[in-house]
This record gives sequence, structure tokens and C-alpha cells, in this order.
Amino acid sequence: MEDRNYSALARTMISMWNNHFSKTIIQRENATNVKLNFVNMFNLNPVNWNSNKKLGIQEYKEPTINFMTSSFDGIKLAGSIWLNPVPTNKWIIGCHGFNSSRFDVLYLTWHYRELGYNIITFDFRSHGGSDKDIVSWGMKEKEDLVSIVKWLTQNYKVDEIGLVGTSMGGFTINHFILTEIELIKKVNVKWGIADSAYMSVPKLLERMVSNNAPAPFKGYAKEVLSDMMRIYKNEYGVNLYNLSFIDLIQPNNKYVPMLYLHNRHDRITDSLDSFSMANIKNNIEGKPENEFRIFDEGYHHTKSIIEFEDEYKKISIDFVKKHQQNK
Repeated sequence: MEDRNYSALARTMISMWNNHFSKTIIQRENATNVKLNFVNMFNLNPVNWNSNKKLGIQEYKEPTINFMTSSFDGIKLAGSIWLNPVPTNKWIIGCHGFNSSRFDVLYLTWHYRELGYNIITFDFRSHGGSDKDIVSWGMKEKEDLVSIVKWLTQNYKVDEIGLVGTSMGGFTINHFILTEIELIKKVNVKWGIADSAYMSVPKLLERMVSNNAPAPFKGYAKEVLSDMMRIYKNEYGVNLYNLSFIDLIQPNNKYVPMLYLHNRHDRITDSLDSFSMANIKNNIEGKPENEFRIFDEGYHHTKSIIEFEDEYKKISIDFVKKHQQNK
């Protein structure tokens, strides 16, 4: 297979991710088309929809306020706030996954209200009501999170912050806690929870290509990945080569404690990543503050809280109780 075909697949997958739809990759000589289906690739089956309703969260479309702010490069970000019925200065920031939104991630944050938290969620660039840009799998998205943290602390009294993210949002939280040490101290981020997060952007993209590319491209994941990395860097100014947990974490730093949650049979991200991140972080920090839980049944990506609601909520609430400031 010629290099130009690797590039065609790489370029089309990037375009598909940024436009969120199925797309023709290349036309064969017999005039039939090779396509990728983004719905299949990200397990976006209707059975996975309406997570808020499945958990009985009726308020998800009725936030206290909606707002707009700007990211570091001028991209407009849409956000929403759900204030706790009991006045509080404790906040949770929810970070959604790819092809999701600030409303869709509410189901992973709502149960912490019983611990006295307000909730703020926002749309990453190229999602929901935010401006369109390249999807960078946690690179620029981390800067979006930084902007939301700064907006929150400028507009509300904040005693402490907890972070909750899923899939791409989970990786973004990891990126944030490993690189924004001074900001985290300043605004008092106390803990983070990552559901179905991946450990390495290059490995995630290679896995996605390997598992989902049409038959003519099977076996060429590394070649396609190489072209993807080149296109991201040269055409979009986004360097994804070393965007991974193992490259970001540094010895001798004190990071906030993390809880990693995953389904063992997740077909999108690898549950071993959650196991590895918790253990690597514990070993580097020299204390077992970081925890993980791998659920053994079901195949849904990011939906363990629905399949194991009581256990999931207990594990996550117990973790927050250990690390929140106002216990």
C-alpha cells in the first residue's frame, strides 16, 4: 500500500473526529467507497444514551445559569452551573468525553451534591455550544479546563475544587493535575476522578485505527498513526508525540489524589491504563492515596455508574470524603 493511502486514511479520520460524522476515506478503482463509521468507533449506540435520565437526574437541562468565556487562544467556551440547594463554596468541575457535552457529563457528577458541592460543566472546543477547532485529545482541552478554573474563581467564592472527567475528559484532568501545580495550589483543587481515561494519546489513536479501520487498512495502524502525528503537528500546530501520562508525571512533585474507574471490557479505552496510572502515581509519590476500581461485567464505555450504580457511588463518595477539605 502506498504512503498516500496511509495519509488519506489519517487525514480522513482527523476530519471525521473534528466534524463528528461518518466519512468516505477513499474510492476504490471499482468505484466502491471505503468508509469509517464514527458511531461504531465510539460505541455510540442508543443503549448508551440518556445517562442522566437513567439515573433520575431531571434537572440536567435546567442549570442555574449558562455562561460563555474564552480559552487561551480566544476560542469561546460554553458552560453551565448547577448550584447546590444548600449554599456552599465547594465546587466540582465536570469534563465530558469526545462527542459529548456539558449536559451529558452531569450523570457522573450529580451524586456529589450530597457532600455539599456546586457543579460546573463546560463544552470543550469543537463540542456543544463552544467554538469549533481541532480536537486534540487533551492538549488544547487542558487549556480549556484552565480557563474554566480561572473563570470560576474570578466569578464565585471558591473554598475547594474537585475534578470529574470521563474518557477524553479523564485524560484532560490527568494532564491538568500533572502540569498545573501552582494553579492547583492557588485554587485549592483537592481531588480528581477519571472514568474510562486513556494513558497515552498516541496509543489511543493507534488502538482506534487498529480496531476500527476498514479491511484494506488492517495491519497498517502504526503507519497511519505516524501520518496522523505529522498532520497534527505540521498542519494544526499540535504536538501529540509525547502526550502521555508517563511523559507528564515527574518525580518529587506532590499531586492531588486521583481515583481511576474503568470497565474491564471497555472497547474504546484500555482498563489496564487506569490500573497503571494509579500504581505509577502511588509509586512516584510514595504513598497509596491514589485508587482504582475495575468493574468486571458489561461492555459500555464510561457507563459503569449505570450498571453498578450503588457500588460506583459508594466508592467515589468514600474517596471524596477522604480528601475533601471540609469533611
